[in-house]
Amino acid sequence: MSGEVDAEAVELLRRHRKKPLFEIDELRSRVDYGPEVVRRLLPHRPPLLFVDRVTGLDLEELRISGEKYMDPGDPVFAGHFPGFPIYPGTFQIEAVGQLGLCLHYFTSNNTTLPPPGDAELSVRATRVLGAYYGEPVPPGARAVLIARVLHHDGYFASMIGQCLVDGKVASVSAGEVLFL
Repeated sequence: MSGEVDAEAVELLRRHRKKPLFEIDELRSRVDYGPEVVRRLLPHRPPLLFVDRVTGLDLEELRISGEKYMDPGDPVFAGHFPGFPIYPGTFQIEAVGQLGLCLHYFTSNNTTLPPPGDAELSVRATRVLGAYYGEPVPPGARAVLIARVLHHDGYFASMIGQCLVDGKVASVSAGEVLFL
């Protein structure tokens, strides 16, 4: 099964370097879960919490949307291409991965409602299946994050996601996690 997932991911990565995986308007549920809910969904904390909001869910199609504001005061901009600061691609991959973990909570609990307390999540990233970078993500940008599940067998899950800025694909990446 892993080889099939890898081949699907490679094809999807190639196909979605320039166009979104899906339109946000296609998501069945529009939500607005801000930082307080995101912190209940994820074990990450600043400065390594890369999802600001969850904005849409589709439990049938296993898709999610969210946002990340690229604060111009973030120290990463001072050191990543000084004179032409851009948000690092590896952080974009991490943001999409964190959004995927939010989706895992909603799909595994078959709900669009946030958890009343902290969600328990025991997961480890196992690999990045691939990534493409297209447009730079500048300070002050409000990135739209979208993701969808490719495969989930109860132990491993893979997903593909994008970081969009001004409607353009800044990055597309696919990764795999292991649920402990």
